[in-house]
Amino acid sequence: MKKYIKYLILTLVAAVGIITYTQYESTSASSVKNAVSKTKIPSSKSFKPNYYLNSDENYVDNLIRDNDTFKGTKKAKASVALDVDKNTFVYDKNGSKNMRIASVAKLMTLYLVIQKAQNTDNGWNQVVNTSSASLRRMGQNPAVGGFKFVKGHNYTVKQLYQAALIQSSNNATIALGEWVAGSNKAFINMMNSQAKAWNLNATFVSSSGLENHDLSSYGYWVKGKYRDGNMVSARSVAIIASHVLKEYPRIVDDSSKVKASVAGQTVRNVNRMLPGKTYYKKSLYVDGLKTGYTPDAGLCFVATGQQPGKDRLVTVVLNDNDEFSETKSLMKHIYATSELFR
Repeated sequence: MKKYIKYLILTLVAAVGIITYTQYESTSASSVKNAVSKTKIPSSKSFKPNYYLNSDENYVDNLIRDNDTFKGTKKAKASVALDVDKNTFVYDKNGSKNMRIASVAKLMTLYLVIQKAQNTDNGWNQVVNTSSASLRRMGQNPAVGGFKFVKGHNYTVKQLYQAALIQSSNNATIALGEWVAGSNKAFINMMNSQAKAWNLNATFVSSSGLENHDLSSYGYWVKGKYRDGNMVSARSVAIIASHVLKEYPRIVDDSSKVKASVAGQTVRNVNRMLPGKTYYKKSLYVDGLKTGYTPDAGLCFVATGQQPGKDRLVTVVLNDNDEFSETKSLMKHIYATSELFR
């Protein structure tokens, strides 16, 4: 009898312990759930870009001319120069003609990324979904990737922004666009909505600058025909660059890096007008901004520089097989002859 009573007591104690533990687990889970729910991070669907930010800006012309010492950007199919502080174009060659622009299209992507990052709680440190097998495969191909997505590794917005800006990584750029809008297609619609709000001469089909025929094998051809690519004028590119610089001035600190370590990978900048590079000239004070190339678009380059006490200058050359040399000559000519920079 005593053994039975002892067994009964032990059984009751165990039952009470199990019930208490279950209640504790339930309370703990509820507490964690409530704690998480209090930290609300805006989702892709809730984020709406301020498309009309600075949309009322007017751009005017105060163009300089070629002379005996400067014969123009002969090799560029189109080129412009913009005084960012005064919204004044100081040079123009076929500036209104729509053309392929390769990876300088990333400036529009990065503008929208910056908007969300700066207007979302802990935006720069949010983790971006890089689980796509297509994007991982793209990163393994040096011709279209440039940054490896290691399976199981978490990459932040800031890290992929650096990979896209400094090394022009296409898979990082596409992933960022999906983070902003929820899908690649929705993001490209955002790009076109932003272009429309700024009254730009531009049509976007790609967040990275790759043409559809390069994107198709990865499942990222979503708009236009197979051979289509982004079609944007040099003037529109300059205006996009101007908006990026005004929205996020520290981009020059990032784009002036010759190389950087990002999530254990070394990313390298191919802007050869930066310090230590072939076309560097101290008096031009170049501190960015974005290079680009595809076989269809040719070599494209957006440069920016600011002499001490002077306005910031942005230059754009499109389809120019001597992009750095011609940009160097153009900037030197503008600083010497434009009344806005003397």
